[in-house]
Amino acid sequence: MPLFSLSPIVSLKLKHIWKKPNSSLLYYRRRIPEDLKPLLEAAGSEWAGKSQIVISLQTSDPKTAAPKIVKLTAQHDKEWEELRNPSKVGTLAQAETLLRNRGIDPAAPNEDEQALSHFFDIVEDSLPRRVKDNLQEAYEQDYATSPKRDIDLHLSPVVATALQIVQGRREFTLSDCLDQYVTSRSEKAAKTAKIAFGYLRDFFKEDRGLASIRRQDVNDFVKWLLAGEHNKDGKTITTTTVARYLNSIIAAVGRAIKENELDIKNQFSSVEIPNAGKDAQERLPFELSQLKTLHRVVDEWVSAKGWDQPRCIITVLAETGCRLAEVTGLASADVHLDTEPPYIDLMEHPWRSLKNDKASVRKVPLTPRAIEAIKAAQGLSKGSKFLFPRYTTVDKCNINTVSATLIKWLRSRNGFENAKVDNHSLRHSMKDRLRAVQCPDSIQDQILGHTTRGVGAGYGQGYPLAVLAEWVKKAMAAVWA
Repeated sequence: MPLFSLSPIVSLKLKHIWKKPNSSLLYYRRRIPEDLKPLLEAAGSEWAGKSQIVISLQTSDPKTAAPKIVKLTAQHDKEWEELRNPSKVGTLAQAETLLRNRGIDPAAPNEDEQALSHFFDIVEDSLPRRVKDNLQEAYEQDYATSPKRDIDLHLSPVVATALQIVQGRREFTLSDCLDQYVTSRSEKAAKTAKIAFGYLRDFFKEDRGLASIRRQDVNDFVKWLLAGEHNKDGKTITTTTVARYLNSIIAAVGRAIKENELDIKNQFSSVEIPNAGKDAQERLPFELSQLKTLHRVVDEWVSAKGWDQPRCIITVLAETGCRLAEVTGLASADVHLDTEPPYIDLMEHPWRSLKNDKASVRKVPLTPRAIEAIKAAQGLSKGSKFLFPRYTTVDKCNINTVSATLIKWLRSRNGFENAKVDNHSLRHSMKDRLRAVQCPDSIQDQILGHTTRGVGAGYGQGYPLAVLAEWVKKAMAAVWA
């Protein structure tokens, strides 16, 4: 490991650094492990056939070179790990690259017999002697019915997958479908898909090939979910939840069929769910008396224990009609209390998306009670980038946790023991409060982040914030009385 002198008393040791003789430029130089050389060749890497990676760092200053070396080292560590232990998606991509590098089109592998013959020679050379002695028998086995793939067992995952492609026995499975789908979707959509495909694999008791799934299988899967057999406690789920899981599967399978040019039907499309929607429980808004009670129990809590983030959140929900994620995922910079009127600025963030994107991006005026809760939240956040750092990080906004906390707390308060209301009910309540004071529909939509119908709704910038604030004040006056 070279030692670089930065000053008469400070030296720096750097790994993977090299300097050519008679040159001041520094280079990143790293030996390629022997086990990676065939994998790099199979993947068509620019470093295939080389014994070392050499990259100019475009500097002669060791301090400038150091972070570049760290970045390159991490990059190659990640790439090499993927080559050694590829994911299913990575294995398929590497296998297709391997075939193309050998002059074989993965979509039509039998078009070039010479290239195909050369590929088989490569496969055979990598097999143990005992497998080579029975090679013809292995090639001629009925792959449609035989559970054993003797040749595959002695090949790397990439080469085995490439062999399956050229022999026409590569199955596109449920896990393949899921892996491709989650890489192209939001965290929320990916989470739903993972749950849905998890249940699907549990139902089939294997990683089933898409082509082998029949319509009756899908109908049985729906009945299995509705009967609660997916849950070890036998807890059933609503038809609405089943529909959500099916929609996620339909989207993933549809994408797989399109992107991979699979000649199969999407057996999950237009599936009938028995008694769909009839078991849905109506979400009731808070009545006026319940809103008053909510503020009272929050005041009692704050008087006894002081403000905390859950009580701040539920107060802002009640006073603005915002969605739970909109409030919980607020950045500290989204709050504007020194303006007239004070407001929160709802916008997209990497940790929290917005529903109905365009309509949901909006400014929402704050009532005096909401301002009090937000000021308390600012004090509790202790200078954090997030208004509610207990539930929000740079990676995500954990609304499931805050939702469960608030519902449990609310239903333990006097007056709410048997109430069929939840956090989202406060949004419905704001809608009713606005209706009660005959607020125009277009203003209601702008406050709540709903899309206003009609051609004219797309013109202009909307109502001034002061107008929205006046209507919110009128709507909430009866609650504060």
